[in-house]
Amino acid sequence: MLGIRLIGAIAVSALYPFISTPALATDATLGAGLRELSASYDRGDPRLTAELKLHLTDRTGNPLVRVRLLPNANADAVITQLAAAGFRLLVRSTINPSLMEGYLPLADVHTAAAISGVHSILAQQRPVLRAGPVPSQAVPLEKVSVARARGLDGAGLRIGALSDSYNSCTPTSTPNTCSTSAAQDIAAGELPAAGVTVLPGQDLPPGQGTDEGRAIEQLLYDIAPGAQLGFATADISELQFAENILALRSQFNADVICDDVIYFDEPMYSDGLLAQAVDLVSEAGAAYFSSAGNNGLEAYEDEYRGISFASAQSLIARGGGNVHLEQIPAAIRPQTVHNFNREGPPSITQRISVTGLNQVSFQWDEPFNLGLVKTDFVIYVFDKNGNWLDPNVAPTVFYTTDNTVQTDEPFQYIEMIPFPTDIVGGANVSDYQFVIGNVNGGPARHIKYINVNGLAVSERQNAPSTFGHSTASGGRGVAATYYAIPKFPEDFSSPGPVTIYFDTQGKRLPQPDVRFTPQITAADGVDTSFFGLDTDGDGWPNFFGTSAAAPDAAAVAALVLQAAGGSASLRPRDVYRLLERTATPISHPDDPWVANASAGPVDLSVNADWTRWDRDWTLSVDAIGRRSVASVTLDVAPIGLTFNPNPDRFSVGDSNGITVADMTWTVSPDATKFTIAFAPASLTSGGRFDFGLSVFAPIEGSTEEDPYRFRGMKVSVTLDNGQTFTSTVSAAPNVSINNFAGFGLVNADAATRAAGSR
Repeated sequence: MLGIRLIGAIAVSALYPFISTPALATDATLGAGLRELSASYDRGDPRLTAELKLHLTDRTGNPLVRVRLLPNANADAVITQLAAAGFRLLVRSTINPSLMEGYLPLADVHTAAAISGVHSILAQQRPVLRAGPVPSQAVPLEKVSVARARGLDGAGLRIGALSDSYNSCTPTSTPNTCSTSAAQDIAAGELPAAGVTVLPGQDLPPGQGTDEGRAIEQLLYDIAPGAQLGFATADISELQFAENILALRSQFNADVICDDVIYFDEPMYSDGLLAQAVDLVSEAGAAYFSSAGNNGLEAYEDEYRGISFASAQSLIARGGGNVHLEQIPAAIRPQTVHNFNREGPPSITQRISVTGLNQVSFQWDEPFNLGLVKTDFVIYVFDKNGNWLDPNVAPTVFYTTDNTVQTDEPFQYIEMIPFPTDIVGGANVSDYQFVIGNVNGGPARHIKYINVNGLAVSERQNAPSTFGHSTASGGRGVAATYYAIPKFPEDFSSPGPVTIYFDTQGKRLPQPDVRFTPQITAADGVDTSFFGLDTDGDGWPNFFGTSAAAPDAAAVAALVLQAAGGSASLRPRDVYRLLERTATPISHPDDPWVANASAGPVDLSVNADWTRWDRDWTLSVDAIGRRSVASVTLDVAPIGLTFNPNPDRFSVGDSNGITVADMTWTVSPDATKFTIAFAPASLTSGGRFDFGLSVFAPIEGSTEEDPYRFRGMKVSVTLDNGQTFTSTVSAAPNVSINNFAGFGLVNADAATRAAGSR
């Protein structure tokens, strides 16, 4: 997946004792990380530089902040006082004028927080990107070439795109960086000769972007070369992103708009400013397509089941967990903590295993910025040994513990990296533990967290992971399928549906609005002249992620409008219906995490969306008397996958009655069979172990295979007496219209024919 930003270098010790935290900043108006950044600045914390890299800042390192005014405050007077305190106004929302964004030096945070009329000041994490002679593979796959043969090229239409930058990065020869400039792309025929219209002042300054937006423009041009193309950045700030959505319609007159950006604090249970902006441009006549996200199955959602703090401590004392709740400071100690187990003994912890940088958005069912937040939830992060990790001093985590009733945003932010010495299955992986607590006893009931565009597998997960403006009712969310294997959506493509509980005024809906999204799928892994890495060996870099799929769908929408008669010939909802009605179904189960097999006395299950770690497969043995299991072979030849022969890719986690020392493992010469042999009499009745191994589609090279992808894998079991059993892995049934691929792959030929016959 592209668009993942890595944390800056941080000196980390492998083990550290619990350290009492310095006093937290007392400014109740500070939130979304600003309180922690300000405290780091005040004490001269060396981590500050690294943390600021994950927040939006100006060139001098001053963080971007969102200021919310109190009702009836004199905005001009407050802005004047803020300016005197060092605040540099960037944008004020036209949708909600009580919100504005600008840059504020950390030295002036406390002064600004004390200004009368200021409700709250929040930091802003960097958003995540859902990431000519170089033809896009989407053209034949989506039957664009057939539509183009009938003279459809998008002529007379305008397509706007929003991403990080268009012509900001400096060309270099280093892989996965800019190797061309916009001018070179125009000269080479990768972009229209007339160029791309960039809204005034709405590209990032030189050196501050990756030009993913220019890669998006190339994909638009491949499919609709006759259309006029426009661009505005989505990365300056969230409010500016909303303003730019509106401007692409009002100033550029876009008929179709697409983007590939998500902000962490976009609401999950209501429509935020960006979703409202999408609805406004849709009402004004512009069809809108947004990437559904690259979050896969890595989301958790449930109703809050609170047990008292004292009961939780008693549970831990009886062996029901391994966390030191007493280490949580009194100022943020919860009244109750969440029971993660819906049935059986209560469990107050959730294991989450991370590799690389992972950023989590945690929210609950209360409205944003309307004075209606009544509940203060916090996710407390503990290490695998049960020590509470103080976000002010722990070297591998940063997270917020805001009083969310004060900040009026039902949102907490968590980021984690692994300890450098933790290695599982050849990868740097660390286990953390989440405890979710209700600090003030507030009434919110629905809780959800999503690991955004990273790789962090939770012990319990699989909730819908698309959220924010890509789920707006006026637009369409776009899933991704790899152009070379279009039989299923990408494993990282975010599923729906989403459930909206509140209207834009914060009133709870009589019935929740359950939105089927993403609605459409388009190709990713397609070529550009500079963006990505050449994974298919054709000499051109491949652009992966739902970031690439959204412009493919948007460009086809322009062809549909042209076929129907041109600009304004169809309302956006009619464009959507045509694309959905004519899409090529991509069958997929709505619960792809179900996969298992039983071969004689041996039961095998696949448990998660990352097969390489030591807990993602489980093998157990039923009663077999005095017999033992001699070997188990997994054969993926029938399903087109291969095993990595590297011996360190196999790892064993929790086990009962057997250890890794009792096992040897081999991979067949053609890499399609993985055999585990067991020492005599070592794997017997009741034996069980969790394990991980690296298995992937060779053309894709990814080990992110959702469990259902193993449907049809052959499992062979041999007992110590030579008796053999075979079975195949089964999974949940496919459905043609599903929560992962929507109505299916966009079909330009069928959609334009249907539009022309209206």
